[in-house]
Amino acid sequence: MSPRSQELMAAALDRLRTARAAVQAGFDSGAASAAYYAMLYAARAALSEQDKNAKTHSGTWTLFRQTFVVAGRFDASLFAEASGIQQLREAADYEALIVPHEEAERIVALADRFVSVVDELLATE
Repeated sequence: MSPRSQELMAAALDRLRTARAAVQAGFDSGAASAAYYAMLYAARAALSEQDKNAKTHSGTWTLFRQTFVVAGRFDASLFAEASGIQQLREAADYEALIVPHEEAERIVALADRFVSVVDELLATE
C-alpha cells in the first residue's frame, strides 16, 4: 500500500475509534460525524491506491462508485448506505441536528463494516 493510502487508512481507523468512544460516552452527533469521516477516509484510501483523488466529499463518493461499485468490486448496498450518511453528517455538524442514540449506533456499526471491507479490498490490491 502506498504511503498516502496508509495515511488515509490510519485516519479512517482513528476516526472509527473516535466514533466508538463517542457513542459509548453518549456523544451521538459527534459519533455519527466521526463515523462518516472514517468511511470517507477509507474510500479515499482505496481511491489513492488507484491513483485517483477527488477534492470534495461528493466527488469522492462519485469516484468511489465509478471505480469500485460499477466495476463489481464493492457491494452496492453497503456503498449506498455509507455515502447516504453525508447529509445526516452535514445536518449534525452545521445545523445542530441531534442524532438519536440508536441511529448513532447504527452509523458506527455501518462505518465498522465499510472500513473493514475497504481494508480487505486494499489487502487484495
